[in-house]
Amino acid sequence: MLPLLLAARAGILLWLTLALMPFEVALDAIEAGIDREMTANG
Repeated sequence: MLPLLLAARAGILLWLTLALMPFEVALDAIEAGIDREMTANG
């Protein structure tokens, strides 16, 4: 039973990582844009 639970946990973590990746990429792009603006404006 334990190996099944560990495999299920790994699968859930993998799915969550893949599901949240687009949001992380978008937030990183927004943050980089804000940093560029702050640098350009002094």
